[in-house]
Amino acid sequence: MADVKPYSALMSMPSEIRVMIYEYLFNDYNNKIFEIRNQKPYAYGQRHNGPCRSLRSSYSVDFSPLRQRLQTTYELCTAVDIHTSIMRVNRKIYEETLPMLYCNRAFSFHKDIEAIIPFFSDLNPGTRPLVQEISLFKQGFIFSLESNRCDWNNLCKFLRDHMQLKGLKLIVEGGQPRSERETRQYTSSEFKTLTSHSNEHLVWVSQLLEIKGIQKLDITSEMQSMPSSNHSSSMALFVAFSASIMNGFAEYLRRELIGV
Repeated sequence: MADVKPYSALMSMPSEIRVMIYEYLFNDYNNKIFEIRNQKPYAYGQRHNGPCRSLRSSYSVDFSPLRQRLQTTYELCTAVDIHTSIMRVNRKIYEETLPMLYCNRAFSFHKDIEAIIPFFSDLNPGTRPLVQEISLFKQGFIFSLESNRCDWNNLCKFLRDHMQLKGLKLIVEGGQPRSERETRQYTSSEFKTLTSHSNEHLVWVSQLLEIKGIQKLDITSEMQSMPSSNHSSSMALFVAFSASIMNGFAEYLRRELIGV
């Protein structure tokens, strides 16, 4: 009996029919945002050895109240019904299905920014340009740990050097003192001055501005209730910064990143 190549019947079908089959196998339930998160350490430790385990990079994150760093990896948390094994059949199928995974959607990491570099590093360099938009969370500098600051610096360098992002959604954490209603706000020009003088609490902004090519920027704030602010310069800066996120800060970032 003559050898029959696997999936030869599929490849002989018109491309339109193959696309219909792919849409069935890559059902994202119209979710245009894929949520990527750190896997819980206990789940990571219970994984069985196998190809899926070896394909994903591992990294350490702060999980416990004692800030003990534990090994984990990333996972997709969005409800989808996707069967990627078909992509390994041949290069033609791989090339036809790849855009269904990465094009025309955003990848959201929220607070799990440690997952960004491992996730994109595991992609083929030729695949990364297909990812056009990401969403991430910037922890307020009053609440930020040193490890978070290092992760932020590294991810900005990676996005600058290895990605070609066109869209960015940035969720910035701020704080509102409970007893204060009227708070000073910084203007866009004042943020320009603060960052140009390398204010230690706003170094992360300069690092973000190293990412080039952004054409769409969406900025939102996530405010935390705080005790009445003390008289430290750091706290005063943070309170004023927080009050300015949706106004002067957003205006400053749009002007510096996309020129509007």
